Amino acid sequence: MAKPYKTFREQARILVARGMRSSRGLSADELENEIESKLRYINYYRISAYWTSFLETVKNADSAASPRFRLGTCWETVLILYNFDRDLRELLFGAISIMELALRTQIAHQWSLYTHSSTPQTSKSGMRSSFLETQEGAADSASLMARMADNFRKDKQLYAAWDEEIKRGATIETVPVWSFVEFANFGHLNELLQSALEPELVQRIAEAMQFDSEEYFLFGISLLSQIRNACAHQFRVWNRRWFSPKFQDAPEAVRIELDRLAIPGRTAAALIFCCRMLRAVEPDSRWKDRLLISYKAASTAVPTLFRDLGFFSPAWYEDPRWNLM
Repeated sequence: MAKPYKTFREQARILVARGMRSSRGLSADELENEIESKLRYINYYRISAYWTSFLETVKNADSAASPRFRLGTCWETVLILYNFDRDLRELLFGAISIMELALRTQIAHQWSLYTHSSTPQTSKSGMRSSFLETQEGAADSASLMARMADNFRKDKQLYAAWDEEIKRGATIETVPVWSFVEFANFGHLNELLQSALEPELVQRIAEAMQFDSEEYFLFGISLLSQIRNACAHQFRVWNRRWFSPKFQDAPEAVRIELDRLAIPGRTAAALIFCCRMLRAVEPDSRWKDRLLISYKAASTAVPTLFRDLGFFSPAWYEDPRWNLM
């Protein structure tokens, strides 16, 4: 049965009735007014993600179970989490955008250098034989090229720049590689690195991005490819598990990098990877400082914030490895 419609005021009243309070000592009516004013512009379902962890199930006198907020749950804390997640999303998306441009540059440069060709994708030079010769690999290759070609057609500005060449028969596979990579989104770049390009070439790209370990580099790119979509669609990145391998099952290089610092499949691991990446491609960035300011401000009100992100310690930023990034 569909839930009945609730006005903003009724939604606010439900929260207060369930035990939501104010850290500023607002009365129930004042708190309802404030919550209502926020719900007019923040969808109830969206912001509910930030108070769910404060709920507990309580049995009523008639033994019916109903959710209530734990004693001491404050609306201001929910807003702090909501605003922190918004800041975190912006930080991650900004870092990933920088990395995406750097990846395009290095893939094009290293691929061309490796194959001595300006259009290595035409002959599939520098690609793994398994990606070209096996039935499954060939299907993946065709799918990747088709999706990139679709981007090629949709990007009217880039497409227009190739108008004359297209009329003469140019396709996504025949443009120079530095143009070819411009039609790739982050997911396409991830596919090229994970499955298509030869391992030696991927290692060169990793080294150009100042990562000693190809294994750790590929892990980070794969993690960011998932987080990028969440950021682009305004999904939650706080308190998310992107994939769930046990720490001991993660690749050795990942375990070495994150040992006693962060859980591989959580947002904390992505933050560490972004910081490592920005050290290489944008060394003057104040990204790390902005992250720490936002984290420290929010963690004062939410002491479990480090655990929600996937760090092992509330003072993770004091780890020597972090300070070297």
